[in-house]
Amino acid sequence: MNTCAPPALPSRDLFLVGIVILAWGSNFTAMKMALEEIPPFLFAGLRFLILLPLLLILPRPPVSWQVILAVGGFINMGQFAFLFAALRADVTAGLASLLLQSQVPLTILLSALFMGERVRGVHLPGIALAVTGLVIFGIGAGGNMTRWGLVLILCGALCWACGNLVLKRLSGIAMLPLFIWASLIPPLPMLGLSLAVETSDPVGTIAALGLRHWAAVVYVAVISTVLGYSLWGTLLSRYKTADVTPFALLIPVVGIATSAAILGERLTLVEILGAVVIMLGLALSVLGPRRRSNDDKLTP
Repeated sequence: MNTCAPPALPSRDLFLVGIVILAWGSNFTAMKMALEEIPPFLFAGLRFLILLPLLLILPRPPVSWQVILAVGGFINMGQFAFLFAALRADVTAGLASLLLQSQVPLTILLSALFMGERVRGVHLPGIALAVTGLVIFGIGAGGNMTRWGLVLILCGALCWACGNLVLKRLSGIAMLPLFIWASLIPPLPMLGLSLAVETSDPVGTIAALGLRHWAAVVYVAVISTVLGYSLWGTLLSRYKTADVTPFALLIPVVGIATSAAILGERLTLVEILGAVVIMLGLALSVLGPRRRSNDDKLTP
């Protein structure tokens, strides 16, 4: 029988995986809390502004400024500007943690379109299921998410997927220094956009933040970015990508559970159906090619 069990990670590294999944999953609840007092575009700029002192201790990664600009523009700025705008009023934290993972099938499709990568047969059922789940959310929108919120989340996922195309061209580059240097990009554009459409006094808005909301901002910036990418990069350096990335499927699970426990969010029956369908689609998109690859290696 053509089966192959994935290599087991030792307990120490499973613990590191758990920390990353908890950090990234709970991150959405922290975002929602911060957005109670700070508008989305200002938050997007502030989140990366407070990381800039790390430039003094992290050397610039060996990539061009065009790469830093692309990663900062697509992932750091575009993704989070759309995500924060959606979280402000149109999407709950739990659903955002799930719907943002539509970047997985979007990355597959964009890789085929712009990089000539063939969409393998094992990807198609996963993409189809994920799209079906999104349609369910679109039809049932109104409770924990509006249709406009869905559009904003998908725009954020598209920005993340575009950034993934840039990352796919890199090899052997440490992710934490790259993302810290890419933090140079969002602050000024996001401050300008905030001044134009959100507030005439961004400094006053920031100064008025309470301890709870500052804690949420720092959590999003430091725990999610610095701790999360440091540990994730360490794991990717030790194991094959296919042995680590499937654990990211647990992020929406933690995101939904955390938002329910802390924010009291609850999914409707339609949203539960859509969430299950999307998770199945993500699982097929991530795990299907891995299983097929293992089967092919065992085929004489």
